[in-house]
Amino acid sequence: MKKVCMKLIFAFSVSIFLFGCSIEKEDKKDPGLDKSQKIEVSSEENPELVLNVIDNQDDVNEFVNTLEVDKWSIVDIPSNSTKGYIYKMYQEDTVKLGEPNTDKKELIQIATIITYKDSPYIELKTKKLNLNFKVPKDVAEYLSNNDN
Repeated sequence: MKKVCMKLIFAFSVSIFLFGCSIEKEDKKDPGLDKSQKIEVSSEENPELVLNVIDNQDDVNEFVNTLEVDKWSIVDIPSNSTKGYIYKMYQEDTVKLGEPNTDKKELIQIATIITYKDSPYIELKTKKLNLNFKVPKDVAEYLSNNDN
């Protein structure tokens, strides 16, 4: 009886594992950047001066899609690289348990992307992570263009 129960549990576990593996994964293109609602662009030389604000949701979505996050690769940024633009990404703060659900929540910064002049490198900073990436050439050119 014990062997039968063990075999049944094993078969059940394997079937759950295989079922879980067969479920199509959600096509997640970025590390939460798709939730952005506003993007502020400034230069490294004067980070307090906002050069451009992207707050139209269609423009924000276009910006995030243009980043092609699935093509980024983690690298070390060369020490002679010069910082270029700073992209600060914001989204509404989440409603916490017990808080009233108001129509408009305060925007909080969720990520910062720092570009490097004349190079395909960026630095992505979030609340808990600080990662360096090499991005495709067209993404680097897009981010180096201040008119986003």
